[in-house]
Amino acid sequence: MLKKVTAHFKRYNPYSVYAAKSELKGEVGASYLTWMWWILDPVLFMLVYVFITVVVFRSQGEYLPVTVIIGLTVWNFFNKTVMVSVRIVNMFRGIVSKIYIPKYMLILEKLYVNAFKMAISFGIAAVFAAAYRIRPTANLLWCIPVVLLILILTFSCSVLAAHFGVYVNDLYNVVQVILRLMFYLSGVFYDVSDRLSQATFLGVNVGRVMITVNPVAYVIDELRKIIIYGQPVRADIYIYWLVISLFLLFAGLKLMYRFENSYIKVV
Repeated sequence: MLKKVTAHFKRYNPYSVYAAKSELKGEVGASYLTWMWWILDPVLFMLVYVFITVVVFRSQGEYLPVTVIIGLTVWNFFNKTVMVSVRIVNMFRGIVSKIYIPKYMLILEKLYVNAFKMAISFGIAAVFAAAYRIRPTANLLWCIPVVLLILILTFSCSVLAAHFGVYVNDLYNVVQVILRLMFYLSGVFYDVSDRLSQATFLGVNVGRVMITVNPVAYVIDELRKIIIYGQPVRADIYIYWLVISLFLLFAGLKLMYRFENSYIKVV
């Protein structure tokens, strides 16, 4: 299957890249502030969550704006890509009914769009980190494999969501609820390691469990430790989630190739 995926990627990836560029240009053309929204959107959401954290929950944290914007950056990428993938085949039924294209290439288009916005948001996080005089270290290079992990994880979850979304009409609502729960358990506006480090349930450390059952919580926590505190990646947990992500990706692609001919009959 790897050979087939590689051949299809080389052949159809230019379409995904072109479609992603067209979507981004369409967003710019439909807005008065054009590309400025790509900067304002994460900054405004960061300010809202900082306000809620400080004023409503009366919680103070070191480097809070940087902490929040890193969490929002990772979460928005994962959440938006997975949510749109649930109905991706139905959304593009006009295309898939006329020409053959591997259905995961449709997901890649959305992933490219959201990855571009994620890159801008990380740039904003770098600006805030510089404002707080957070000095970069050599361990900052660990961000590359961690970002690669969230890319693979998001793509694998999106492929599975797209496949089952064809057959289960209510899956969109179910995924929405699951992602809403994940949002609160991912430490988007709080530090999982710090807030839950002392919490235990049935003798088990809650913070440790959180990052071993919730990959988004792990990625957010890992990026904060690397960017803010200059710590290296935790290799054991990283390999654990990388293996799971690759397994899910293999399973999702195998299902999609096996059943993609029947998609058009369902949608």
